[in-house]
Amino acid sequence: MKKRCLIGLPLCIFLFPATILACSCLTRGPAYAFNEAKVVFIGRMLGGTQKISLKDDKGNLSTIEAGQVRFSVEEIFKGNNADEFLIQIDSNEGTSCGPYGLNRRERYVVYAYGSNTDEKDLSTGVCTRTISATSEYAKEDLDFLRNLPPPGIGGEIHGSIWADLKNEGRTTVLSDVRIKVTGPDDQTITVFTNKKGEFTAKQLKPGKYKVEPEFPPNYTSKTKLEEVMVADRGSAAVGFEAYIDGKVRGRVFDKEGNNFNSIFLSLVDEGKNVTGFSTGEDGGFEIAGAPPGEYFLTLELQSGDYKKDKLYYYPGTFEREKAAKIRVGLGERVDGLEFRLPAGHIVRTIEGEVVWDDGTPAADVDVYLLCPRSTTPNGFTIEFGPTSTRTDNEGGFRLEGFTGETYSIEARGSKPGKSPNETVSMHSPSVKLSVNDNVKKLKLTLSKAGGFGGGCR
Repeated sequence: MKKRCLIGLPLCIFLFPATILACSCLTRGPAYAFNEAKVVFIGRMLGGTQKISLKDDKGNLSTIEAGQVRFSVEEIFKGNNADEFLIQIDSNEGTSCGPYGLNRRERYVVYAYGSNTDEKDLSTGVCTRTISATSEYAKEDLDFLRNLPPPGIGGEIHGSIWADLKNEGRTTVLSDVRIKVTGPDDQTITVFTNKKGEFTAKQLKPGKYKVEPEFPPNYTSKTKLEEVMVADRGSAAVGFEAYIDGKVRGRVFDKEGNNFNSIFLSLVDEGKNVTGFSTGEDGGFEIAGAPPGEYFLTLELQSGDYKKDKLYYYPGTFEREKAAKIRVGLGERVDGLEFRLPAGHIVRTIEGEVVWDDGTPAADVDVYLLCPRSTTPNGFTIEFGPTSTRTDNEGGFRLEGFTGETYSIEARGSKPGKSPNETVSMHSPSVKLSVNDNVKKLKLTLSKAGGFGGGCR
């Protein structure tokens, strides 16, 4: 077994031996696995309902077992005392993580997890810390389990907070950040990050906790709060990524003044690249998370050969020397930018309706404008979303595309099946469009089974 840690995250990747062909799993350390598992024990594997034959490089055959697997218990560290456990193990046959199974009569350190549907069900498998007790890689687990403190001491929450400064993938830790930790009795304690951006809350009674950082001025995060379960003697892990709250906002439009609402843009500085998207109406766009600096605002035009792709610069030029630079201060909002699209790309609308195969309107289904291609040899298309929308109550939709480009348009939805709680995915045949003028009264029929159509043709 090989292992390596991901920097900045409380996780490790474990590459399991022999019984797995080619699989890597994000697996937490023993304290975190103990916290999340319902039952943890050392026991002998007595047999499973599924047997899988393996052949090694020399042609020797062996058998591993999966399915409903019985274990006799030798030492139990978490869960109800029992002489035996029946645990579901997926063999993963036919996947990159399979075949997986355990060896009969071998002793294992087992981390078994509860089911969301039946509290009596237990499972373990490839992406857990369950491992042969005689393996050299089990030492960390055995040392942890056999040195657990006495029950009733409480659990812990460990976490880290870092900032993504959009600087060639580098991050910086945030120290002295206040974190509120609220427990199942609504009692709140306060902890702070250290110089490494890490924090710990200790001696927490079992239950669900809310973890809420108070980010420094000019920083924000997409994750404002995390909820975790803490078990007695276990450790829960949380992590928060912040970014500087600089924003650039404006409007994208063509030479005729038509707004475009599915654009993909970038702020580019030396070593920094901050991306953003349309806000979805009136041609508006927003790029959030911009650290202080001077940026070029760009969109990319793509050709059939990615090596020939080129950038188009704000306020409307292909020449970098003529582009206007945008200065963003610490946490500053830059508003009101007017970004004119290249002259050869005029916004056109595609309107129509989607129906089911019985002719009834298909409300609240997705319609996608896919696979943009230029209508001219060696031409370019503008990188975007892709454009998509949802139909209204009458099955109507409206999308935007560009002149000089062709697309495939496709509707996708689902409807009730024959049995209770069953849904059936459907899609329309892909229709190829050349958008030279506004398109009206296009009709798409959800008549094909499956979630996706024919793709780009």
